[in-house]
Amino acid sequence: MTEGLYIKRSEHFFYTDFGVRNSGTVGHNGRRYVCTGVPGTGFIERESESHSYHMFVRKLLAKQKPSYWRLLLGLEPSYKKELDRAKAALAKAKDPLKRQILDCYVNALTIGATEEKVERIVRGIKDKIGHRSNKFLVSVMSHYKNKINQLGHDMRSVQLNLRDTCTPEQFEAYLKMCEAFSKVADCRRVWHSNEDTREVYQQVFFDMGIFDFICTDDTFLPMLRDSKGVTYYLLPTHMIVAYNSVDFDLVPLKGLTIACQELAIQETVEVISSRLGDAASMVRIPEFNLTWYFNHVRPIMYFVGAYEELQSTL
Repeated sequence: MTEGLYIKRSEHFFYTDFGVRNSGTVGHNGRRYVCTGVPGTGFIERESESHSYHMFVRKLLAKQKPSYWRLLLGLEPSYKKELDRAKAALAKAKDPLKRQILDCYVNALTIGATEEKVERIVRGIKDKIGHRSNKFLVSVMSHYKNKINQLGHDMRSVQLNLRDTCTPEQFEAYLKMCEAFSKVADCRRVWHSNEDTREVYQQVFFDMGIFDFICTDDTFLPMLRDSKGVTYYLLPTHMIVAYNSVDFDLVPLKGLTIACQELAIQETVEVISSRLGDAASMVRIPEFNLTWYFNHVRPIMYFVGAYEELQSTL
């Protein structure tokens, strides 16, 4: 800090999309990035007419409001805690791709921790300036903003880029699959079949997201959720089965089945309609005993077809 200059720096975690939005070529420009509890993991809010989806997003965003109680109990995101967890997971990881993901994550967290502190300094300078004109403070703030830009370049050099995990042919097929999945995520209603609960059919939401700062300039990661708290991310060659940011499995797509089926009118009326209303199709991943129901057919079929095209390149 400049000698003789003192500012008030908040101790609350400063939420940004640093390390998430790396390029203007990515679609979803202008949409909010929603952090889901740890740095570098979250999703891009999509346009939707679903009231329940808006409630879901608002609930997550409400947790981002500064709260002394959450700060005191250590419930806010923390780069330090996440870095410790990631290092411990890396030390135990044996799978080469998992080690690569965690190694990149550790490096990204190290840079992100510095950037987050600088963001809080900038916020403190802005508060000190207030509505007054102060060229000195503005120049100091510009210095720190330039530092953030430099850290952004550093971040891109350490993140795991999806293009480096597959062949050009596989990546092109992956982009087509991502585009098809985005139409599935836009479906107004998605239900997960969970036999372990009283309400067997539970509404969930699919999105385009990010996991452990894994990036590409071309798309975000297809992100499927179940009602048990597990999130599934599709990569060009693997599916991440994430229980949390450092506890996850990697399953090769080559042997992973994603099958869809259009529901017959009789089946919908007699068995499902009373619970799911306008369910029209279903998707199964038998290897995980997963079943989702949708209120549309065409985007589901298109996505599964694009997934099979990707599989044919593996």
